[in-house]
Amino acid sequence: MLINFTDPMFSNRVLGFENLVDRFERLSNESQSGYPPYNIYKDGLNFQIEVALAGIEKKDIDIELSDAVLTVKYDGPKDTDSNAEALHRGIAKRAFKLKFTLAEDLEVLGASLKNGLLTIDMERVVPDHKKPRSIEVK
Repeated sequence: MLINFTDPMFSNRVLGFENLVDRFERLSNESQSGYPPYNIYKDGLNFQIEVALAGIEKKDIDIELSDAVLTVKYDGPKDTDSNAEALHRGIAKRAFKLKFTLAEDLEVLGASLKNGLLTIDMERVVPDHKKPRSIEVK
């Protein structure tokens, strides 16, 4: 498979390919709006994506993993019957779709929403044939 790094339409974030993350991140930031803000953490074989979703309920968030692409989606606020007029809207609740391309050996363990932060936990699963092994000298 050939990946064209110069394609401006390439907007997925990539996890599990540590040596390419900086280049992919630069490309994705050029074509993404930056909403909602997110963090990506790595600790050994564990990865975590943290997305700031103030005021959004977990029932309104769709998370899908298909063909090594993790998609986090929110369709936007539902119409409310409230007659209250907003004097200031500082908390964005607009629709978004974040996509993260995952390496083949990255497994999504689960997701949780607490205090306005969506956390998606992942783990790199290294198959036995790729683990380091000792070779006996005869």
